Amino acid sequence: MSDQIDDSGMTSGDQPEHTEQSGQPASMPQPTPAQAAPPMPSAPCRPSNPTYPPQYRSVNPYVGQTAQAPSYWQTPQQGYVPSQPQSQPQSQQYQAYRQISPQGYPVLPAQPYQQIPPYRPYHTYPQPVLPPRQAPNGNANIPMRGVPYPYPPVPPIPQVPVYPSAPYQTGAYWPQAMPQSRQRAWKPQRVLTYAQQVRRAVGREARLVLFYCVVMTAVALVAQMTIATVMILQGTPESAIDGDTFINRISGAVSLIALVGCAIYLALMRARDPLWHGLPRELWLELAGRGQRAHRTMTPVVFLVSIMLILGASDVYSFVLEPALDWLSGVFGAKPDTAMDSIDASMGTLAMVLYAGFFGPIMEELLFRGLVMPALARYGKVFSIVTSAVLFGFFHTDLLQGAYAILVGLVLGYIATEYGLVWSIALHITNNFVFSDLLSRLLAVMPQTAQNVVGFGLYILVGIGSLLYLILRRGKIREYMQTNRSLKGTLAACWSSPWFLAFLGLSLVFACVNGFTTA
Repeated sequence: MSDQIDDSGMTSGDQPEHTEQSGQPASMPQPTPAQAAPPMPSAPCRPSNPTYPPQYRSVNPYVGQTAQAPSYWQTPQQGYVPSQPQSQPQSQQYQAYRQISPQGYPVLPAQPYQQIPPYRPYHTYPQPVLPPRQAPNGNANIPMRGVPYPYPPVPPIPQVPVYPSAPYQTGAYWPQAMPQSRQRAWKPQRVLTYAQQVRRAVGREARLVLFYCVVMTAVALVAQMTIATVMILQGTPESAIDGDTFINRISGAVSLIALVGCAIYLALMRARDPLWHGLPRELWLELAGRGQRAHRTMTPVVFLVSIMLILGASDVYSFVLEPALDWLSGVFGAKPDTAMDSIDASMGTLAMVLYAGFFGPIMEELLFRGLVMPALARYGKVFSIVTSAVLFGFFHTDLLQGAYAILVGLVLGYIATEYGLVWSIALHITNNFVFSDLLSRLLAVMPQTAQNVVGFGLYILVGIGSLLYLILRRGKIREYMQTNRSLKGTLAACWSSPWFLAFLGLSLVFACVNGFTTA
C-alpha cells in the first residue's frame, strides 16, 4: 500500500469517519472505559502545533483508515506555516488523534513527513567564451580545421593496449622461483650468559696486554738493531756491540723508543676509551680531590700508609721470594737471572732513569689502572683490582719481579679505584724513583756498616708496620671485599678465558726460559 493517496479518487462517502468534507478534524467518539488508555505524555520530538500538508496522509496500519491532515501554505522564503490558528489545546489535539489498536494498545498517528527544502544548485561561474576560429583572411564563416584556439588543447590520454591472454594449458605454466631480495636476512642477536660476558671482557683486556708486550718487544728489537747498525757504520768494532756492556748502555734509550710505539698502539686500539677525553684536566682534578673517577680525597696519612705497604711488599720480595728462588735454582742446578739485575746494571744512564723512574710507571698505570681495570669494574671492584694486578705481574715476564708486582698492583689498584689514577701514578713513580733509585744511590755512598743498619732497619720497620696495619684493619678489609665482591662464577669465568690463559702461559714460559742460566 502506498503511503500517499490521491484525493481525486475519493468521494464524500469515502471520507474517514473522523474527518469532515472541509478537511477539519471532527470530534471522535470517546472510547469506552474498557478501551480507554491512560493519558500519555506528549512526545518531546513532536511540535506543539502538529499540522500536516494536504498532499500527505498518515496511514494507520491497525485501523486501515487514512486521516486527512490539515492544510499548509508555503512561501519560498519562510517554509511552511499554519493556514489558521489552532483553537484546541494541545492535550485535546493529541486526544483527537489518539486511536486504539485491535490489540488494545494506544496508537499515535505516524510522524508527519518533512519536506526537504528546495534544491539550490551550486553557483555557476561564468565560463570564458573562446573566439571563433577564423580563416587567415579573416572570414569567420569558413570552417577551418587545424587552426588552434588561443588556448592550448588538452593532450589526449594514451590508450593502454590490451593484450589477449593465452589460454591456460596444463603444464604450460610452471611455478617460477621468486627473485632473491637484496636486503639482508634478519639474524637473531646472540644472547650471552654472564659467564660468557666475563670471559669475553677478560679476554679482550688480556689480548690488549699481550699485543702491548709484542709491540714493545718488536719496537725494542728494531731500535736495538738500528742503533747497532749505525754504530757499525760509524766504525765501532763488532766485538764491542755483542757484549752485555753495550746492551746495558743502550737499554734505556731502546726502552724509551719502545714506549713511544706502545703509546701509539694504545691510542689506536682504544681511541674511543673515555680515559683519553680530557686526561690532563682530569688528572689535575684528581690531584685536587675533585676528579670524576675518585671517590675519596687523598690525605698524607693514606699516602704514607700506601708507601709503607708497597715497601712491605719489597720485604716479601727480599726475605721470602728471593730465598725461595735460590733454593729452587739449586735443586735444578741453575743460576737465577732476574730482570732486576739487568735494570740495576743499566741504572747509570739517564735514559734508564727516565724510563724506570717516570715514563715507564706512567705508561703502565695508563694501561693497567686506566684501561684494563675500569673495563672490568662492572663485574666488581675487587675482581677488577685482582685481575689487573695478576696481568700486571705477568706482564713483567720475571718470576721474582712478577710476584712482587702482583702485591704492588693490589695496592695501586685500590688507590686508583678509590682516590684516582693520578695517585696511583704518583705512588708508582715514588716507589721506582725515590726508593729504588735515589735510596739505592744514597746507600751506595755510605759505609758498609751504615748500609746494613739503615737498610735492614728500614726493612724491619716497614715490614712490622705493614703487618700490624693489615692485622688491625682486617675487619675493614673484609668488609670492603664483601661489599664490592663479584657475582658467583665470575672468577671461574675469568680463569677459563682463552686469551687470559694464553697470556699467562706465554709469560710464564718466557720468564722460566730467561730467569735461569746454567751454573
